[in-house]
Parts: sequence; C-alpha cells; structure tokens
Amino acid sequence: MAASASDSYLLFCVLLIPLTSGVHVYDCEPGTEPTLCIVHNLAYTPGQDPLPQLNRSDTVNRIQLNYERYYYRRKALVSVYDAVLHKTVLGSPPNTVVINCDLHTLVMPRDLEVGDFLNNVIKVVETDPAQTYNIRYLDLSHNILRDLKNLSVLVNLQTLKLERNEIVEIKPETFAKMNNLSILTLGVNHIVMIDLKVLPKSLASLSLKRNSLSEINFASVSFTNMREMYLESNRLTELDVAAMLRACPVLQLLLIEHNPMPRDEAQRIIMELDGHNVTYYINIGKANDSDSSCDSNEYQNDRVCFSTSVLGSRTFLKAIVLIIVSIVLCGVFGLSARWIWYQMRY
Repeated sequence: MAASASDSYLLFCVLLIPLTSGVHVYDCEPGTEPTLCIVHNLAYTPGQDPLPQLNRSDTVNRIQLNYERYYYRRKALVSVYDAVLHKTVLGSPPNTVVINCDLHTLVMPRDLEVGDFLNNVIKVVETDPAQTYNIRYLDLSHNILRDLKNLSVLVNLQTLKLERNEIVEIKPETFAKMNNLSILTLGVNHIVMIDLKVLPKSLASLSLKRNSLSEINFASVSFTNMREMYLESNRLTELDVAAMLRACPVLQLLLIEHNPMPRDEAQRIIMELDGHNVTYYINIGKANDSDSSCDSNEYQNDRVCFSTSVLGSRTFLKAIVLIIVSIVLCGVFGLSARWIWYQMRY
C-alpha cells in the first residue's frame, strides 16, 4: 500500500513537470541596492502563457529592464508595456526604466510615478480619459512619437521629455491641463511653428533646440517661473529680447547659438542679454577670442557661434558625407559585380 502511494506521488510530480518547466524566472542583478531591481533581457508577449516570473524583494520600488539592443535587434523581447507586464510580472513598481528594447506601445499604468522609456520605437501611448494617472516624470526621448493627444490626461506630470521624436506640431489640448509641468523638452523634432500660449504657464525650463523654427513670438504670454530656454540650431534670424524678458521675467539662461542671425542682430541680442544678466553660453574652458569651436560658415560673437546660412554647415557637411558614401558604395558594388561575373565566366 505504501509503495502504491509512493508511485502515485511520483506520477503526480511527473505530470506536473510540463506545467512548470515553461515558466522563465528572472532574478535581480546581484549587487544592486535593495530598492533597485535590474533585470536583463526579460521576454514578454501579451497573452503569453505561462507568464514570466520575477524574483524581487518587497523593498524594491524601482525596476530597470536592460536589453542588449544590437544583439537582440532581430527580435523585440518586449514590444508592449501593458498592465499585465507592469502589475502581474513586475509587481506594480512606482518607478520603471525600460530602454533599448524596441518597445513600440506603452499602455500607461495608473500607479506609475516615474517612467523612463528612452531609446525605443514607441509610436503609441495608450491612456484612458476616464482615469487618473500618478505619473510625475516621463521620459519618451528617442522614440517615434508624432501624435501627443493621449498625453493630455497626464495632468500630474512635472517633467516631460520628448526629444528626438517625430513631432511636427503642438496642439492646444495637449498641455491644457498640465498645470504642474515644470520641465518640457521638445528638442530635435520637426517643429516649424509653435504658439507659446498653448504651453503650461508653470514651465521653468523649455527646450526647443534643433527644430525648424523661423520665428518665436513672446507677445501675450507669461512664464513667471521660466529660468532656462534652449533655442539653439533653429532658423531664427531675429529675436525680440524685450518681449521675451517681459514674458519670462526670471530668465537666467538662454542658449541661442547656431541660428542664422545677421551680425548686427546677434550683437544687439547679446548686448541686451548682458544688460539683464542672462547667460547665453556654456563655458567649456575655451579661449574667449577663439573661433575654433565654430564651423567654417559660422562666425563667433562673444563665445557664441552664429550661422551665416539658414541651412547651416552641419546640414551641408552631412549632405557631402552622404554623397561620398553613396559613391563609394556604388563603386564597391560595381567592382564586386564585375568580379563575380568574371569568376562565373571561368
């Protein structure tokens, strides 16, 4: 009888093996602090069964998913960050970092407070207008976002980073309810025109660098907390400093280099900024009277480089490099084809 019971238990364990062997259990990287859990190459697909599991302590409040992007470039281990991954797999961490993993869809968790989704391919951020969200810090830089309408419900945001996306325009409803937003970065996008009146009045730092702005109008706007503004590498040919200072009375830093300013306009702007103690350059230890930091078609005015062309030397040099690379590749292809044809003949 004892032998029969033992055989039954053994059979039960054998039958249980297929049910548990498919579960992939991930551990936090050894040596990290108690509140941080670093997980390498976690794989998750919506609807998968069984779900991956994570060994983490109760003290963890920040989870970082690390991916070797170039090694795994042929398959995305996590393409969607959704409620199941956030809550069931990761245990609802208030702070999440997911970088370099080809993530294309972010379903915003309601309880997430800090989210860093840098350097993915996020095209869609899904939110529910009927819900409230705790998110205070959100980094979506280096993605492919174009439409920001779903971000409008994230009214508790204090920092929002959107550099290097595909943003063309800022619609009035996007920031209408973000009364707590202090830092906004919109640099390196495709913005040609922006109405400052649609931005939150609470902003203390605004980056619009490396867009295609040809003008910026400070009339009828007020940013009483604005301390920093980044306007480098646009297409600005003039700037109304007096209007800007009326709109931003506590401004401390304005970066405006690499814009195609005429020399007299650049000189006027710098004199006005000097007169109001507004910094317009970042000191990197180079000689004040040296033009070595400027490109060939730029001139320097008091440590600041201004373009003499709307296109700028960077665009011209990039075009030249691309042409040269194309010629070289065509030449290599032609020689390779000729060699293969020669070998086939013999």
